[in-house]
Parts: sequence; structure tokens; C-alpha cells
Amino acid sequence: MLKLMMDLKGKMPTRMIRKGLFKEKHFDAQNSFHYAQIDKVTEREKVTVLSAINPSWDLLSILRGSQQLDEKQSKKVSQLRDLLDRCFILDPAKRLSVNQALVHPFVVETIE
Repeated sequence: MLKLMMDLKGKMPTRMIRKGLFKEKHFDAQNSFHYAQIDKVTEREKVTVLSAINPSWDLLSILRGSQQLDEKQSKKVSQLRDLLDRCFILDPAKRLSVNQALVHPFVVETIE
């Protein structure tokens, strides 16, 4: 899950890593991420150390896929992307609250 979040938002801030309860399990002393996965050939666990993680996913293109959307649908997909971007903010202090999410245009507005 951490790898997926970092693929979307980039490397976690050092301040957040230091405060994490399970930081020793996922990060080393230089705050490099230890990505554990099962090797498809040997079926053994392999750990890859990732020191620099840049965002590699574009949420809007994932949501749209290969579909051609009309203007109203495109607006709604853009609103959903904005809502998800705000929900996925790594810093909990800056992340969208439940009350803020409930009044977001994606939730409030309807497609007509």
C-alpha cells in the first residue's frame, strides 16, 4: 500500500517517516523505502531498496481510461480526481476531513 501511495504522490516526507510507528519495517536509516515483493520466477521474497520515488501515475488518465467522455462526464471525472487527490494527501494535517469531503462538488453536484 505504501508503494502504491508513493507511485501516486511521490516519496513520503522525512518528517512523516520519522514519526511512523512501523518505520523500521519499511524504511532504513537514510529513509529509503524497502519494497518487498514475491519474485515471479523463484517465488521467494525479494526486497528492493528505493531511495528516490517520483510520482509515476496520473490519476486523471487512470480514471478516464480510454473512454471518450462528454463535457458533463469529463467535469465529474475531474471533480472525482480532485476529491481523491485531496483524500490522498500524505500529510494528515493537510488531508481532507470527512465533513469537507461531504461538501465537495463531486458529492454535492449531480449529473443531469
